[in-house]
Amino acid sequence: MSEALLDVNALRADTPGCESVIHFNNSGCGLLARPVLKAMIDHLVLESRIGGYEAAAAQAERVSDFHASIAELIGCHARNIAFAGSATQAYTNALSAIPFQRGDVILTTRNDFISNQIAFLSLRKRFGVDVVHAPDHPDGSGVDVAAMVKLMRELRPRLVAVTHVPTNSGLVQPVEAIGRHVRELDLLYLVDACQSVGQYPIDVHQIGCDLLTATCRKFLRGPRGSGFLYVSDRVLNDGYEPLFIDMYGARWVAPGQYRPVNSAQRFEEWEFPYSVVLGCAAARALRAARGIGQHRGAHTGAWCLPT
Repeated sequence: MSEALLDVNALRADTPGCESVIHFNNSGCGLLARPVLKAMIDHLVLESRIGGYEAAAAQAERVSDFHASIAELIGCHARNIAFAGSATQAYTNALSAIPFQRGDVILTTRNDFISNQIAFLSLRKRFGVDVVHAPDHPDGSGVDVAAMVKLMRELRPRLVAVTHVPTNSGLVQPVEAIGRHVRELDLLYLVDACQSVGQYPIDVHQIGCDLLTATCRKFLRGPRGSGFLYVSDRVLNDGYEPLFIDMYGARWVAPGQYRPVNSAQRFEEWEFPYSVVLGCAAARALRAARGIGQHRGAHTGAWCLPT
């Protein structure tokens, strides 16, 4: 959708911050819209009046809207979505589900988010995994896909991990092309979409990823302390689960035995920041109501609130 078709005045009116600042840091954290702020405050007020557990029960349907709306955004089902406190929390939770052993290979790129790389190094220190970086293409277009595929065939990595849009460079990695080869070789594929969800079309089936992580505080204009993890049906059916699963993500079925729930909610925990989740759902609903879409390969100026 072009900027000319958007009601910019309505977008500004939705956003209290536009009354006092010109905000350029949407790639860090977008300004909260009034409906988002209202949804969060209303729930906190409700908790204060009737209690946190009772408020959560009363808002259960709206809470489930979060999973459904994120699923619609990236082309999957609500059962494939887990709420997380951040993209990094979602990412490390996904990593924790992989039973790494000494000598396993994590194949990644030279343009990746620093927290992801630190997590890989931590896994190397604790479990003895090898972290291998595929070379960049000489033309500067991102990772050399042919070279990466060669490494896939030679090393049979336990995990292929790619950041879709690295933080600082503006580079867009060819995650779909990589995904086609990952599927052919039956490898596990994790995509960090923290900088692309909300401003770039994301279809997890076209990408071919098993796991995908993102935040809600940037181009989705949700509150801080919110993100999500996509978990494919294949990963769920193969029994992957977070290292520290709790009674929300699993059922204690017998003495000494538990069973993970049959959805991505096995990656969630009992204790939820319900006001934050409802704020995310409100942000997604507002985005849909205002007709905010994404352009392939371009930032969505709509959510950047141009002056």
